Amino acid sequence: MSVVLFGVTLFSYAEVYLDAVECLASMENREYREGDWNIFAMPLLFLFRHYLELGLKACIYMKKEIEIYKAVSQPDTSREELLRAQETMGEKLKCTHDLSKLVGDMKKCFPDRNGFFSESVQDYLNHLSDYDKKSDVFRYPFDTKGDWLLPDQPIMPMGEIKKMIKETSRELNSMAVQLIEKLNLLHG
Repeated sequence: MSVVLFGVTLFSYAEVYLDAVECLASMENREYREGDWNIFAMPLLFLFRHYLELGLKACIYMKKEIEIYKAVSQPDTSREELLRAQETMGEKLKCTHDLSKLVGDMKKCFPDRNGFFSESVQDYLNHLSDYDKKSDVFRYPFDTKGDWLLPDQPIMPMGEIKKMIKETSRELNSMAVQLIEKLNLLHG
């Protein structure tokens, strides 16, 4: 039986964004004039933020897939549990771009995890979420009215951006790998 695991596929897609982030970050080695630093940083942060959004959504979806597999594979599963599993299968992924809402959804999916992300990663996620609520700040250097968005000062130093990418992707990827392994065991 061939089953498409949506969460796994979505995470594979997210990983390509992370590959692009790491490639672009490795290219940064020049000095920037005052005011043009963000011309490099904004596309990098856009790609990284999109990786985070897709990765969080993928983990949420994989957790739901695990719960569905558990419900339908147990011989003593009640009718109510089977109906809930069927309902969950039909649920669409939330179409939010708000990282703080996605992190909140992750916490609901994993209530047994104390301190879902490390404090430093949670701080990075909060910083990105506060700076870019609608997932549009890093996309363009101007807003829909044509007003310039790029700040004169760097959002954060490049070394800090690279540290954020490394720490956050390590934690998110670790969670995703654990979920993928559980799905593989359940799916057989």
